[in-house]
Amino acid sequence: MSHTIREYTHNDVEGIKQCLIELQEFERMMDPHRMEGIKIAHEYLEHLLELCKADNGKIFVVEIGGQIVGMISVYIEEDNKHFRKIKRFAYISDLIVMKEYKDQGISKELLEKAEKYATSKHVTSIQASILKGHEEGLSGFLRNGYKEFEIRVRKQLE
Repeated sequence: MSHTIREYTHNDVEGIKQCLIELQEFERMMDPHRMEGIKIAHEYLEHLLELCKADNGKIFVVEIGGQIVGMISVYIEEDNKHFRKIKRFAYISDLIVMKEYKDQGISKELLEKAEKYATSKHVTSIQASILKGHEEGLSGFLRNGYKEFEIRVRKQLE
């Protein structure tokens, strides 16, 4: 089935929320400290839209037959700490393709769209975070030229 990748519009709100819910529920299997997707989807979408304001980022959606079946959000981040040589970089905060549409090359196309946007903003680096244990997601990034470069650790103090 043919798909279209395009920029988010306000008409996509419900479809984006469904994508965010599916992503959050998947991630909750690896991190039980995450809240239920249904409880955060609206507020998190507002957060993403705020990050994208003033042409600082974009949300791209995948549409099949009028239905949103995937998305990627990318925005430009500024490192004002002066600890790194690269001060501006693009950050992919969310990448999801609904289960029934995986393995069709859609994630690769979404990554290419995000990278094209990042290049248009004159950044030379793009980054993403992924949960440990999300082997499928990690292998997808690695297959598309991304390299592992940082590990985050956590300890519960309760």
